[in-house]
Amino acid sequence: MRAIQHLTIITAAIITTLAATPIASAEALSRLSSRFLTRGEQALLEVCISGATPSSTPQIPNIPGVQITATNRGAQTRLLPGRKLEYVFEFMVTSYEIGNFTIPSIEVNAGGIRSKTEPLEFSVFNPDELKWSEAIIGGRSVRYASAFKVMNDQPYDGETIPIEIKLFVPRDLFVEDWGIPDFIRDGLTCWRFQPSQMRGYVNLLGVPCVSVAYPSTLTATRSGSIGIGPASIRLVTTQMVLDGYPRRVNLETNVSVPELRLNARPLPPNAPQGFENAVGNFNISAMVSQTEVTEGDPIPVEIIVSGSGNLDTVRPPKPIDPDGWKIYDASPAQRGDERRELSGQTVFQQFMRPLELKSALPGFKLVYFDPKKQSYETVTTAPTPLQMKPAPQTTQAPAPGTPPPAADTPVERMTDILGIIDSPNTAQASGKTFPNWLLHAIAGFIAAILVIKAIAMRLQLRHPHDPAKKQRHKELKELERMKADDRISFLLAAGHFIERQLGNQHTPELQAILAERDAECFKPKPSATPIDRSQRESILKTLRKAALAWIALTMLGTTPHADAAEIANNAKTAYDTARYSEAAKLWLESAPYESLTPDTHYNIGNACYRGNSPGNAALYYRRALNLDPQHAEARQNLRFIERKYGSITINRPAFQTTLTRISIDTWKNLLWSGLWIFALSLLTIVATRRSSSARYFATVGLILGPILAFCATFAWRAYPKDGEFAKDKLQAVIIHENATLHSEASRTSPEVIDAPPGSLCTILHQSGRWSYVGFATKTRGWIPNDMIEKVLPDSPPKAPEFRKPKANDKSA
Repeated sequence: MRAIQHLTIITAAIITTLAATPIASAEALSRLSSRFLTRGEQALLEVCISGATPSSTPQIPNIPGVQITATNRGAQTRLLPGRKLEYVFEFMVTSYEIGNFTIPSIEVNAGGIRSKTEPLEFSVFNPDELKWSEAIIGGRSVRYASAFKVMNDQPYDGETIPIEIKLFVPRDLFVEDWGIPDFIRDGLTCWRFQPSQMRGYVNLLGVPCVSVAYPSTLTATRSGSIGIGPASIRLVTTQMVLDGYPRRVNLETNVSVPELRLNARPLPPNAPQGFENAVGNFNISAMVSQTEVTEGDPIPVEIIVSGSGNLDTVRPPKPIDPDGWKIYDASPAQRGDERRELSGQTVFQQFMRPLELKSALPGFKLVYFDPKKQSYETVTTAPTPLQMKPAPQTTQAPAPGTPPPAADTPVERMTDILGIIDSPNTAQASGKTFPNWLLHAIAGFIAAILVIKAIAMRLQLRHPHDPAKKQRHKELKELERMKADDRISFLLAAGHFIERQLGNQHTPELQAILAERDAECFKPKPSATPIDRSQRESILKTLRKAALAWIALTMLGTTPHADAAEIANNAKTAYDTARYSEAAKLWLESAPYESLTPDTHYNIGNACYRGNSPGNAALYYRRALNLDPQHAEARQNLRFIERKYGSITINRPAFQTTLTRISIDTWKNLLWSGLWIFALSLLTIVATRRSSSARYFATVGLILGPILAFCATFAWRAYPKDGEFAKDKLQAVIIHENATLHSEASRTSPEVIDAPPGSLCTILHQSGRWSYVGFATKTRGWIPNDMIEKVLPDSPPKAPEFRKPKANDKSA
């Protein structure tokens, strides 16, 4: 008890210290529950502070024609998923004047640091502009008004603007659930609409009404006419009915929102060099946590783009002076519900590797188009001084067969895949250990007898007499009858037998015989000396063994493979010299496909990624995981590709990822262990006297056994399995980069969705050269067969074909 008290005191002291320590950066943000208000309607203004504790209540500047009053509730704490802890100050905003207004930047003081929010624009419109519709709910005709609202009906191509759905219903209509709108897009992207928690109350046409806002953001993807809607919103209302006794009934109805058309303007021509797609008003900053580095070591850089605009699609700023640096692709941090907000920030994780001694990290530059100024602007960061020491002259290579040293790198900060696994074995061992080995052994023995009998019958029908086999046997007998007093003739005959009867691919023992033949027999004047008896027997034994292996392989319809270690070494050499297509082919053909190891599939996936084929890379990572679900490198590289290319895959909760640290077979064994513990404990109690000490252990077993069995059963059932999405034989991966799903099996049919490479789908139906596939997102469509490949192929696959990567500064 005293130890617990001490621990509690220490923990409280640590928390107090951390809470009292000011954080060097604080983010301030303001948002309105609705940017579009009818005359006299109220909206909730929230001033949010994250990253530090506010020192005082923010002061709102006076705005002519607008009344802003504090709720006097003080700072409310809020912790939303995927965000930092926020301190929220609430104000009520209302206006009776029609027009557009701007809430200027609000200065906040948090942690001794002053920062400002972005300005907020909102509009007050005349309620007479609303168009009314009718819906029948429970036999009652209900009038409602709805509309898409924007302040800018002529956005630029790529510009992100606020948009809302405003819905007005009578106040006496008790709405239990405000549904999520289902709408049509044309030439734009729009994040999901979700109802605001703040409800507005206003009188329209003499009827008290409730207003609900669905805020979001809209981004034009092309110039010209674009549109959104019509939309449908499902409402669940509550109504009291008298059916013998009063009871409450839930009724569903759909309300519609009319279409809104906009005219998107193209961006002005002659954009400056460095402009990519940033449209808005931005600032950038760069943070380097490690300034004492060694030449050649990657340096992590955190680039923060803040402001208002297309923060979800903006590309990372580029270094001003990239000479002497290896620049890896930057990965943005995932944004959550804040995508509905026009202002905020996007954080990019950038890695840079110095190729020579540098004294400073270069600054970064972002070129963007400001729609308000209608001009292109540039923001930069200052260079960061570095203390760099020369790299050591020698490095110790990792031991063969060990996994890459970067296996513990968090995926969220990965900028490249992990390296290949240097393993000499490309084929799996045939033997496996099973807990119920006896049953498997009996079944395997019976199956082996039937297989041998079937093979023998087929061979008798197909090959009653094999002339090649007879000739090989004849030449080997002639070689055995040769006299031992002529060394030159014997070596010539042995070499002739190897070249004629044993194919072109030879083992090291056969190559040694050929090398000796070439060294001894092709001299200008070879000497006729007898051959040593032991050497003669060794050569004959090697030839008999090789001939027997060749016959067996010929009977099975296969060709002999070269030594696996040699092929693995050749494949690694090809990979290291950027001959990725050759490396993938060597690994794939190093052994029969069914016997390839998970490491070999993993290495093929790496070769595909280096060869600029992320779809094939994801395919072979999944094949490696199909053989070994615990293959950490394959899982990590697959997650990296899915994040980098936005692949459509199965989203799993965090607890399922934790369960995969233990294999599913272990969970099954724990389940059986728990059941056996319970059964044996129960039998122990039945079979012993009351005074027996064994009953104490049996009582513990009666408690622990069911608990262990329950936990193992839950883990087993919740264990992540792609088979829950689709059967293993029906799973396929998108291997092309520009794959598109169509509504029909025709390239001229309407497009449904773009499928990024590496996306996992299930084959629902096949028709000619097209396949009807579905994703975990419930999206379905038709796609050409050559753009997908099954995870479990129906026949041994061919070597993947992909274009060679271009040599540039991004080549990994």
